[in-house]
This record gives sequence, structure tokens and C-alpha cells, in this order.
Amino acid sequence: MYRIKKEALEFILGVSRSLYPREFIGFLRAEGDFITEVIVAPRALYGHGFASSESYLMPVDSTIIGSVHSHPSGNNRPSQQDINLFGKKGKINLIVAYPYQTINDIAAYDQAGNLTQLETA
Repeated sequence: MYRIKKEALEFILGVSRSLYPREFIGFLRAEGDFITEVIVAPRALYGHGFASSESYLMPVDSTIIGSVHSHPSGNNRPSQQDINLFGKKGKINLIVAYPYQTINDIAAYDQAGNLTQLETA
């Protein structure tokens, strides 16, 4: 199970709402299994039906444990493309679905695309 700091959760929900209907992408910084911060990637693209980032511009940082991206469709299940990327993005990957209001709009997945638990701390 992973826990997320309230401020990081609010940032994810807020930026997802502000970019709607475009997708958002970011990276998760943690202390152990406690997500403390969201990092916005340099030169990220937020589009209709996609979000991408230049991973090579990210700093080498062992505290980055995963990714987060939004699904404007309201569906927080991963696509096959999402699952393929999960293994490259870290131990935990979050998908936040419209309407981006509460932690209930976020699903957490491991590297293989298996659902895992996320709670606010």
C-alpha cells in the first residue's frame, strides 16, 4: 500500500482539473512508500488524448518512484499503452479520472498494471 501527502493529492487533482480536457503527466517523489511531491517534467506536452514528457530531461533521482497521468474520459483503468509504460516509470503509477475531485478518482497500479491501494496521509 502507498500513502500520499494531502498537498500532493490536491496538486494532482487541481492540475488535472485546470488542464481538462487535456491530459496531465507528472512524476512521483516519495520517502519509502509515502508520496510527498509531484514533479512536473520539463517540456511536457499536454494534449487531447495524450500526455508525454522528455524523460531524458528528468534529473537522476532515486526518490522518484513512479508517474501520474490523467484520463479526461472518466476512466481510471490503464490502457495497454499505459501498462507498457508502467514498467519504465517506476514502482507505482497513478491514473486520475475526470471529474478530479477526490482520491476516489485516482487508481494506483504497480509496474505490471495490477491495482494497488492508495490512501491519503
